[in-house]
Amino acid sequence: MLTLSFDFQQLSTRRAFYRALVEQSHCPLDFGNNLDAMWDWLTGGMALPATIHLQHAESASQQAEFAPILALLEEAAQQLQGELRLVR
Repeated sequence: MLTLSFDFQQLSTRRAFYRALVEQSHCPLDFGNNLDAMWDWLTGGMALPATIHLQHAESASQQAEFAPILALLEEAAQQLQGELRLVR
């Protein structure tokens, strides 16, 4: 099982999040660095099952920089019905 971990106190930008996602999930280097590419990777490319640990996500969810990423992660977890687990 794949396990990813993101600490939103250590990530300063959305680009930094995407870079960490690529490194941890063995995503292709031509990853698009946008929400559409992230959705495609989570729901069709990444090895599942997977667990994603989200540290300090509560405060990040209030930031315009990270709110869309966290919302997309929640939506993907719901669609994948237990194959993608989020731990806060």
